[in-house]
Amino acid sequence: MASYSLNWPIAGATAMHSSNPEPFTWDELQQLTQLDLKQSLLQAPLNYESNQGSITVREALSEKLYKQCQPHHIALTSGAQEGIYVLTNSLLEAGDEVVTFTPCFEPLVTVARSLGAKVKTVALDAKDNWSIPWPKFEQAITTKTKLVIINFPHNPTGTSISNSDLQHIINLCDQYGCWLFSDEVFRGLEHEGSPLPAVADCYDKGVSMGVMSKSMALPGVRLGWLVTQNPRLLQNWLSIKAYLSICQSSLDAQLTAQLIPHSEKLLKRNRDIIMTNKASVYGMTNNNPEFHLSESKGAGTVFVELKSFKSAENFCIEVLKKHRIFIIPSAAFVTDFSGFRLTLGQRNALKFYQSIFTANH
Repeated sequence: MASYSLNWPIAGATAMHSSNPEPFTWDELQQLTQLDLKQSLLQAPLNYESNQGSITVREALSEKLYKQCQPHHIALTSGAQEGIYVLTNSLLEAGDEVVTFTPCFEPLVTVARSLGAKVKTVALDAKDNWSIPWPKFEQAITTKTKLVIINFPHNPTGTSISNSDLQHIINLCDQYGCWLFSDEVFRGLEHEGSPLPAVADCYDKGVSMGVMSKSMALPGVRLGWLVTQNPRLLQNWLSIKAYLSICQSSLDAQLTAQLIPHSEKLLKRNRDIIMTNKASVYGMTNNNPEFHLSESKGAGTVFVELKSFKSAENFCIEVLKKHRIFIIPSAAFVTDFSGFRLTLGQRNALKFYQSIFTANH
């Protein structure tokens, strides 16, 4: 499947599709953490970091986010896109089988397909709050499956799964001897309850991925990470990364090392914005004949079903032209579902929601 392309005149439009909460300002970060971030950055080295990434950052991540995985199990990347590319290229060859869910963040499918892998997609059940259709998923995994890819809390639907669901997925992967790649970039943005365990902590062929841009709302900090307890796989990552970014920015590393110990404060700010917007969006669409929303349980987005519009792309273009609001249609997420992704993470979003949901289109 070819990558979906948006060739729309979006200059000057307000983006209401973003999966990350509204980015922090420097003033917000300093007030929230009481850190002298300017002085910290002035102390950052301006040299190359190691290929595996700053040991200070890896120690902070290990201590704060993982229970079993240690600093030597972590490799830093320049964002999540590099992480997906590195992981996929380190595991897959032409003809390998991959199983994942749709809708999804498109590179989770397209990068594997670009390598010649056969990607089986299992559609989450839109009629049951985007739950996993277990019989279809269990049938898709076979002895030929090399890799299973999951993403919970989920982009774009905001759905999540229980600890027992995650354990069932791990058990299936263990039964068939396949790798499990867990895109965990929205971990910590659960609307209720505790985050799911990190897959890399729970399974010897598991890989977890995190990033500063999503749950932490810092997309300008181009730093992500991959985690595994398998030393050979990690060395393969580093060999591939040597032809890409080589290493992450030392300035990004310095800032990340300062902020990770304060991650609960950052996450609470982001969840507060999301929950306020969630109440507004669901209030506007409740009993609305044109739209339907399943409950978003995590992350910072909701996937809106269009009930009376034949074309999701035409609807999004109409909203763009009439209201200068940019939302992304469902075709961008490898699905035939008719709808669009809407952010719950933008401050002062009410007027934009009103334009989308209550104005005549």
